[in-house]
Amino acid sequence: MSVRELLLPDGYLHRLDLIDAGWRPDRLRDALHEEGLTLARRQWILSPDAAPAIRSAALSGGRVACITAGGMLGLWVPGRTGLPHIALPPHSGSTCKNAHVHRSAGVMAQHPRRLVDSVENALARVATCIPFDEALAVWESAIRTGLVTRRHLLSISWRGQRARRLASESGTFSDSGLETLFVSRLRRIGVVMRQQVRILDRPVDGLIGARLVVQIDGFAHHSDPAQRRSDISHDRALRLLGYTVLRFDYFDIVDQWPRVEAEITAAIAQGLHRADPRSGRPGRG
Repeated sequence: MSVRELLLPDGYLHRLDLIDAGWRPDRLRDALHEEGLTLARRQWILSPDAAPAIRSAALSGGRVACITAGGMLGLWVPGRTGLPHIALPPHSGSTCKNAHVHRSAGVMAQHPRRLVDSVENALARVATCIPFDEALAVWESAIRTGLVTRRHLLSISWRGQRARRLASESGTFSDSGLETLFVSRLRRIGVVMRQQVRILDRPVDGLIGARLVVQIDGFAHHSDPAQRRSDISHDRALRLLGYTVLRFDYFDIVDQWPRVEAEITAAIAQGLHRADPRSGRPGRG
């Protein structure tokens, strides 16, 4: 078996993993040369197509961290572009050019032969690096993907108030990071939205009051015509029952939030969340 076939999915491997598997140093050296692989800091074997963040971590003696690690772990992360996030030892003199460097200590012992933060350490760095509502979306994504449980998050001795708050507020109702952002931002202005309420034998993403339905479209909604037709049909049925339906997509929530917030508050001001808008009394959800 070649060294390439033994690389981890992110395109790297610790040299000692091969030595422990019985590879002699001279055989390994020849294999690296023949297969076009490189050896960073005498310990990390890198594929030519390894992600830039992996290469930066290997060369600097650090690890891929924060939202960059989250993305590699399969978590929902903000769709921003920018420098990779790299964690370096807190008291080392190491540097890493063209990277967002973290020097805080993790909350969990890190596997010495892995270049990507554990999910717990990634979440700890996310907690202090990005806005709270985005961090909450990342944390809830970790629960949704099954990498952690809410109980596990609550059991960790997090460093810092923000991480402890994220652990206490992270839940399981949101189907996507977009939903978490939406709910968190509404909560910030005092609007309560119930999630996954079943109406007409189907859950809606959110219900404000008794009659204001919120639907949130992720990428799948646009890429699956059948799903889109089904959603639009459900919207029509809801309207015929007297519900107001507001539908928002990624661009609305991430890039146009002030407009979304204004539309939600305008709908509430008009009484569209009430069971009977003409009564002047809030309806029950």
